[in-house]
Amino acid sequence: MSARLEPVLAARVGEVLDGAVVVGERRAEGEPYTRVETDLMVEVLAGAGRHGILTVVRIR
Repeated sequence: MSARLEPVLAARVGEVLDGAVVVGERRAEGEPYTRVETDLMVEVLAGAGRHGILTVVRIR
């Protein structure tokens, strides 16, 4: 779970995830998400505090 991605980064992530193999469905903090099998790595900044927001910086 992260803050909203910048449009260019969101497009790149979408390209990487297109065609990824779905391996399950989960819920995190009440929000549904789909698990996929991929080699995608992301760099994030973690906000301070108990509910710190994760900000995706770049993908590899």
